[in-house]
Amino acid sequence: MKHAYLSAFETRQEMRGDEYEIFHHVDAYSAGVPPHRHDFFELYCLLSDGATLIVEGKRFTLEAGSMLLIAPGELHRPDITDPRRPVERIVMWINADYAASLTGAFPEAHDALTGGLKGRNLVTPDAETGALMQALLFGLLREKQFSRPDSRPLCRLMLAQLLAQLSRHLSATARAVPARVERREAGVMRVYEYIGSHMSEDLSVSRLAELFFMDKNTLTRQFKRLTGMTPGECVRRSRLEAAHAMIAAGVGIQEACAECGFSDYSAFYRAFKQMYGVRPSALAGRRGTAES
Repeated sequence: MKHAYLSAFETRQEMRGDEYEIFHHVDAYSAGVPPHRHDFFELYCLLSDGATLIVEGKRFTLEAGSMLLIAPGELHRPDITDPRRPVERIVMWINADYAASLTGAFPEAHDALTGGLKGRNLVTPDAETGALMQALLFGLLREKQFSRPDSRPLCRLMLAQLLAQLSRHLSATARAVPARVERREAGVMRVYEYIGSHMSEDLSVSRLAELFFMDKNTLTRQFKRLTGMTPGECVRRSRLEAAHAMIAAGVGIQEACAECGFSDYSAFYRAFKQMYGVRPSALAGRRGTAES
């Protein structure tokens, strides 16, 4: 019955309303989503093992039943170890002003949310509280699907209770982020964005460091801390993801290989099969079968 509330994964990262959105996914977990920030809260509730997220450079490996709350402005991304493995999760986006209005009667929750999480992202409730929180999330999913005249006020009550429970179980030590750290993050993000838009060019660490006036060891260290990958690993993954998308859209394999910066087809073939578990030709053939 719970799978009746499943929704297809979307790559968009903007809310369509001014209150909240909620999604239930069972799929290959968010492959291809780059590091990004929101101006709203984002809650991940894991219903199966196998998800890892990096928030402000800190890695969180989540187990079934654990949750992660990401505050507005926090840089985060999923860390994909196996893009073929499906992960069941509920994801909720909550407008920051709406969350503040819901928690007015709960001073602890209100202060936790309006004051910034400051490193307190992980939510590890006991079994009883976890079951209650999941029940609230599925209740919100149900009201989304079967909207009734009283759905909106009922959802407000459920969401207020959920936020109050979340604030009780936020863990980790609060920490301030120095301005110099924010400047370093901005620099790394410029490198990351450059990689995504210049994949056919020389993207060696030495070249990137030269372009962005950084020491290559410093660049590698800061890039790894923030994204969970070295620049070289990021280049490889970005090129493979772009090639996968091109081949799936009907572009020829050799053309996709060259366009995405692979000069050696055999190296591309091995890397593609290792990441996706299929040959590039199998992906192209799958698309041809679907169209026939």
